[in-house]
Amino acid sequence: MVAALVCLAVASCSGGARAVDAAVAGDTLAMRHASLLTIVECDGYTVADVTNPWSGGVMGRYILVDKGASLPEGLPSGRVLRTPLDSMLVFSTVHAELICSLGCANAIKGVCEAQYMTQPSLVAGLADGAVADCGSALNINVERVVQLSPQAVWVLPYENGGYGKLDKLPYTLVECVEYLENSPLAAAEWVRFYGRLLGCASAADSLFAVVESSYLSLRDSLARCTSRPTLMCELKSSSAWYMPAAKSTMGQLYSDAGADYLFSSYGGSGSVPLAFETVLHRAADADFWLIKYGGAQKTYKSLTGEYGGYAHFRPYKERRIFACNLSERRFYEETPFRPDILLRELASIFHPDITDGYKRRYYEELEEE
Repeated sequence: MVAALVCLAVASCSGGARAVDAAVAGDTLAMRHASLLTIVECDGYTVADVTNPWSGGVMGRYILVDKGASLPEGLPSGRVLRTPLDSMLVFSTVHAELICSLGCANAIKGVCEAQYMTQPSLVAGLADGAVADCGSALNINVERVVQLSPQAVWVLPYENGGYGKLDKLPYTLVECVEYLENSPLAAAEWVRFYGRLLGCASAADSLFAVVESSYLSLRDSLARCTSRPTLMCELKSSSAWYMPAAKSTMGQLYSDAGADYLFSSYGGSGSVPLAFETVLHRAADADFWLIKYGGAQKTYKSLTGEYGGYAHFRPYKERRIFACNLSERRFYEETPFRPDILLRELASIFHPDITDGYKRRYYEELEEE
């Protein structure tokens, strides 16, 4: 679970904002779901504005110009990138996965958090030195970054944090805030921006069209279900039990998948820390329980070995717990830009009659021992 999220702490909206022109003349690309991204196709270049999720306004403006063309005169202010990008430093395994899936793995010349990169081409590149290991997200190896001299560094802004050593380096930061969008499809639509950075706009637009159509079609089918099984999720962590809030990506996916998520009354788009007693009071009689974890295989026996209170929940008693072992399943790498697949995965648990024949790739029934 840490693999996809650890990089969040290295970046911040501070240092990313700059003065930009208020408007750009061109054809605005219709963004059907994303609210933090605006793309305008202009004569000879493309302008992409990334909105600051915390304070509004433009966090970063990117001017994309094909590297085979002359630089147009009169460009608006912003960060000029000659596309397709062919030399990038990537912090997140989520973006590494997307870049590889778009056929652009060779453009990744360096990564942070190398131990979490699972893409075969990157693993091989790290082994033979073709891909640079630039250290951890919290302690970047500046010397290696300078040697790499990337066209762009893909970072995930984090509120009230900082870019640290990156602020002092002359490389363009691509600020990726899709993880703060307000719906699974809104986050997935950012593939259209990333496709334009990588020179595969048509393929990216086509991919999103498939994702959107598949997601909405299944969601509409599930909305007609007459029953909605109740759902609880995750495990207690130290003194708190973190539950996805109603407007979080997972909270919305649970609802769209035809479940009555028992913690949907908690607002916000993050996770809500709750006391065990609060969770027990609300979810003792839940129909299903979904958990994600990393490391050694968990079982019903090991769960109560970790915390005896788990035995009080109905899904434990009736053996209706479904688990995703993040050490074996590439959940966080694959699902952010393919919410349609995750929606079908969840629906196969709650409404198997609608997803007849679907073979789950992330969750499996928890074993006894």
